[in-house]
Amino acid sequence: MRIVVCALAALSLAACATAPVPNARPLNDGQIAAIGPTTFTVVEDNNGVAKTWFAQDSSAAGAQFGLIGALVSATMDAIINSFPARRATKTANEIAEVMPVDSLNASLAGHLRRQIDPTPPANAVVVSDVTTVQRLEVPTPANDAVEVTSAYTLSEDASTLQIVFTLTYANTEVPYVTPYSFEKSPPSSELTGPTYRNTFTYFSRQLPVPELTPELRERLIASVQENSRDENGALPVEGTDAYKAMTKEMEQATDDNLTKGEISIFLAREWIKDNGALLRAEVDNAHALLARYALIDMNRTTVPSLEGQDELVETMADGRTIRRVGAGVPAGSYISSPAGVTSFTTFGNTMSIAKVHSERIEQIRAAARAAARAR
Repeated sequence: MRIVVCALAALSLAACATAPVPNARPLNDGQIAAIGPTTFTVVEDNNGVAKTWFAQDSSAAGAQFGLIGALVSATMDAIINSFPARRATKTANEIAEVMPVDSLNASLAGHLRRQIDPTPPANAVVVSDVTTVQRLEVPTPANDAVEVTSAYTLSEDASTLQIVFTLTYANTEVPYVTPYSFEKSPPSSELTGPTYRNTFTYFSRQLPVPELTPELRERLIASVQENSRDENGALPVEGTDAYKAMTKEMEQATDDNLTKGEISIFLAREWIKDNGALLRAEVDNAHALLARYALIDMNRTTVPSLEGQDELVETMADGRTIRRVGAGVPAGSYISSPAGVTSFTTFGNTMSIAKVHSERIEQIRAAARAAARAR
């Protein structure tokens, strides 16, 4: 949809627009004064650090050959995807051993508590208290509280950790009022929803990609064999889908190219060595930045525009930058990027989480169902 230029200078701050509008919802002066000291609620993360990977989907290509084509493509996709899925889950399992979800949630809550000011300034949003909530048990967002959700994912090659925080504030006494003018009536999306909303994305430092050497190739072959073994330690039987998947991975392991999935085998080890020292440092840094910038942004009244310009907000001593996105639907959101990035990082179209986290999710859901039946 096009942006309409406003005729009145008084409307220059609140851009006159048709849908869409930026996702970020800043507060105005009146809302900030009305909210003041407020509770920040950490919505417990349940997935932990997930490993992303690229799953093949041939359904569209197979569909043109009818039911048989669809079945064949589905079978081939299952074989091709089985190994990277297993490898990604193994990575997530290893990371969960050094950084379980409880540690992630406690760290985030701890950094937010450090923002509590015993003598808070007047007419400003400040942290008065920090709580946690499990949304699998209590699905309805709280009223008059800032909810903080988080998602932790490793890139396809495991060189980069991405952490995305989403903050929302809803209060029936302080409703959202769209700052935008529309040619006709506002869309329904601008009449309801949270009073405040924004996202903060943190990218870790980028780990260097290893070079393919004879020694690395041997380690890669051994890793393929190890990941192919079943729970009893046996390699797959010839002719089975598991054997076909292992054969394909072995062919890639013995060629002269390192795929992103193969690179991830070695870089994942960097995140978990020394009891996850690197992982802990990056997570701690991300949580500290989020806690600080959450209050900065909630007390900032500038309305983002679809046609604005990116703004460099801060450059830290180590070269890390904090940038506020200036254009498009993400306008107003924050991105924290490291210095010294040497290559483009990609995140897969699917992800795997640790087995211990999957089991924990099911236990929470089962308990919630049991509690609902008992009421």
